[in-house]
Amino acid sequence: MKKFLMVVAALLMLSCSCRNEVTESSRAAASVTKCLSGRDTIGVVLNVSRVIDGDTFEGRLDNGGNPGVNPWMVQLTKIVVRINGIDAPERGQWYGDVSTLHLQWLISGKAVGLKLKQKDSYGRWIATAYLDGVDIGAEMLKEGLAWHYKEHDSNPRYAQLEAEAKQAGRGLWSDDRAVPPWEWRHMSKYERDGYR
Repeated sequence: MKKFLMVVAALLMLSCSCRNEVTESSRAAASVTKCLSGRDTIGVVLNVSRVIDGDTFEGRLDNGGNPGVNPWMVQLTKIVVRINGIDAPERGQWYGDVSTLHLQWLISGKAVGLKLKQKDSYGRWIATAYLDGVDIGAEMLKEGLAWHYKEHDSNPRYAQLEAEAKQAGRGLWSDDRAVPPWEWRHMSKYERDGYR
């Protein structure tokens, strides 16, 4: 089944036509803006079916009536997306459930625009996600429900939003013992219990 989905995804990418400019359209439109080659990105729309945690979700691609993309193939293409530039608290970590619920409230069951960058080591697509022109990663940072993942992103706007949420004590910043998820993932169960 995995091989079949990989073939379908490859055929979908091959069927896109390269363009020189990114087209802005409604959230239901799904025009592929560039073919994935080297540093280029692909712009697609994803119908979100499940939110996994505060920075990861999955869904099926939407062709949005684009005649150059086979709708049958698109419907079979389910992908997992990791929001670029943020790292939300893990499940079991303080504020992990709140972060997950907020992302569900924002995007669950909706058509989300994505600028796909690359796949990570877990096979998830790293992407910037938009809903009605609003940057979802920025919204999570603004509400204090994620850290700016500076190790993998240098977006100054994200850094500013994190600093503002921290200064205001919003969300996870209301606890001065908040532990970044990249540290949490390396803690032992005994160390984690000290923070619950």
